[in-house]
Amino acid sequence: KGERDEKQPSISKYFAASVSGAPSSKPRGRAQRQEEKTASSKEGEEKKEEDDCAPINGNNNTTTTTANTAADPIPPSAYGTWVSEIMLQQTRVEAVIPYYLKWMQSFPTVHHLADATEDQVNSHWAGLGFYRRARMLHSGAKRVVTDYDGVLPDTVEELKRIDGIGQYTACAIASIAYDKCVPVVDGNVCRVLARLAGVANHIKAPVFKDRLGWDLARQIVEAGDGSRAGEVNQALMELGATYCSPSGSGIDDRDPLKAYYKSTRIGREIGQRMRGNGDGVFDDSYTRSGTSGSSRGGDFDMDEFVGVARAARGREFCKLCDKEGISNVLFDISQALSDGSEVSSNSSSAANASSSPDDLAATTGHAAFPPAPPKKAKREEVLAVAALWRISRDGEEEWLMVKRPKNGLLAGQWEFPCVCVWNSADSKSGKGKTSAKSKAGAKKNKSEAEVPFIKSNVRSEALDSYLSSFDDTIAPALAGSRSEVGKQPVEHIFSHVRHTMWLEYGCIDAASKGGHECNSTATMTTADGREIRFMSGDDMKSVGLTSGVKKVLRAVKVAAGTGSATVHVPRKKQRTDSK
Repeated sequence: KGERDEKQPSISKYFAASVSGAPSSKPRGRAQRQEEKTASSKEGEEKKEEDDCAPINGNNNTTTTTANTAADPIPPSAYGTWVSEIMLQQTRVEAVIPYYLKWMQSFPTVHHLADATEDQVNSHWAGLGFYRRARMLHSGAKRVVTDYDGVLPDTVEELKRIDGIGQYTACAIASIAYDKCVPVVDGNVCRVLARLAGVANHIKAPVFKDRLGWDLARQIVEAGDGSRAGEVNQALMELGATYCSPSGSGIDDRDPLKAYYKSTRIGREIGQRMRGNGDGVFDDSYTRSGTSGSSRGGDFDMDEFVGVARAARGREFCKLCDKEGISNVLFDISQALSDGSEVSSNSSSAANASSSPDDLAATTGHAAFPPAPPKKAKREEVLAVAALWRISRDGEEEWLMVKRPKNGLLAGQWEFPCVCVWNSADSKSGKGKTSAKSKAGAKKNKSEAEVPFIKSNVRSEALDSYLSSFDDTIAPALAGSRSEVGKQPVEHIFSHVRHTMWLEYGCIDAASKGGHECNSTATMTTADGREIRFMSGDDMKSVGLTSGVKKVLRAVKVAAGTGSATVHVPRKKQRTDSK
């Protein structure tokens, strides 16, 4: 674990349950027991970024909330475990902690959550990303109150009947909150299992994370008398996030699994064969770059070794490993050793400083497990966005916002009016001129779609058509001119889609029809029935804005000539700019 600033209090002081070396009498969820840690390594893991996984500007009140809850520790509970496990899916612990504390302060019981409005739930989740989790948590709370009198059931099968609770979450709640003897398998646990058993498959492979990985974890949890299953599960997850993280060396004396890793043993055995001896005597022949693709030192030839092994195996192969996984791992280890490349860019200083060839081979073998999962190309979407505001009769700035559909990406969240003008999923190849920025900054990845440049008149016409379909009480007021925001788009990346947003802004004429006729709480709709509202700054805080919407808002304020909270562009100036 990374060292904590001495002035920063331990996160354990915010919770009733004690965090110490002795086992606690009451199990806790991960966010209920986790001390502040440095950010985990991104090595070997695909970065997940739906909205933002870390706290964002404008949501800094969560820090204040953390400090203010020191006097009100959160007691451990099945509900608390449920909330923490849902929040921790695809999100780092240090990012979750302030959100968890704020959530538990506002919704301390499942009854409080069930009674909350959709906007209240969204405002507490805004910035964590993967918003479907919040919707399912809210829906599940209503189900628990209705069908279980507000008490979460203690069996896996009953828990899985609740909205948003699958096998992983059900087992986590059952074992951590109720100490049921069931395994819990997440990405961190899969990494530990892969290195313990030498599994040559990535942690997202269905056969691993959904089937046989659970069988391996069950053997560990049920060992002995099967007691304290919750603590065993949490220990495995904790090891996967610390000593057995992607940058873990496998030879750290503090790692309780050091003597049991097959990953380090495989690395050592390959290193010994490549040196041509087994006595551990240092020979730097395998740490220097030789002929490309060859392994220097001794008479060991990895190509020949793999070929003989394949012939001996015949058509039989491990059901848990990828078909080519074993060969790929062996080649990766031997190539890394022959090239003398570092084990990992984030490997521990102890491993890097080691002068032992056995230790270097062990850490190289450890780093090869599990193999990195294949990366899928992100879907590309080009959006035209209209940031429109008016000045209310009270002189307050109010922005026009539209609620997203109830299903799909960012379901139920509020955004500026926008329309998709190009989608890679609907286009076999990018058509049109590619922007200079796209040419200069695009990654050299053949699997990524080329994002075309969409002309400004095409974007504006698409927005005009969309805005004209709004409710008759507001549509006439939206027909005024708009100005473009800069010469480059704003980008926002999610886990599976990238938005390239071309922004336009404008101030709604108060004298036009609909300019002041609709109050901020008036119910208006788009042609497809989605809700439209004018929102003040306080309204935006109450519903919670996503990171992408905040990016747009900041860009518009800069384009309007001020970064302050209040933006007003004189109508005449705007008309001049738009010509």
